[in-house]
Amino acid sequence: MATFFGFKYESKKEREENYQAYFKKIFPYGEPQKRKVEELLNELINKRRRNQLMLHYILIKEAMIDSVSKDYDAIAAEIEKKRYVKLNQEQKNCIRKLIETDLTIDGELNYPSIEELKA
Repeated sequence: MATFFGFKYESKKEREENYQAYFKKIFPYGEPQKRKVEELLNELINKRRRNQLMLHYILIKEAMIDSVSKDYDAIAAEIEKKRYVKLNQEQKNCIRKLIETDLTIDGELNYPSIEELKA
């Protein structure tokens, strides 16, 4: 990494390594885990808002991973202030259950169905 005039520049290789490390942090079981989460989120909300919902989900999950307290309510409240996507209470509860499941999931990737998340 080089620094010029206060800006940090990374090589293509460094950017790719950083991306892979971040991806592994968020989705430790790789692409199948990401696809499963995307499928559940797509069923939860209008398809044209799926990118915003995925960003919302990833920001909360990353904060939960990095947080010492693991206080979901405080983390979610802070992320929701940014208004990436507007969610009703049922959708917020589903995302909470999905993140809590995702943080404890194993390699089998046995996620609950959307009906189970809504229950």
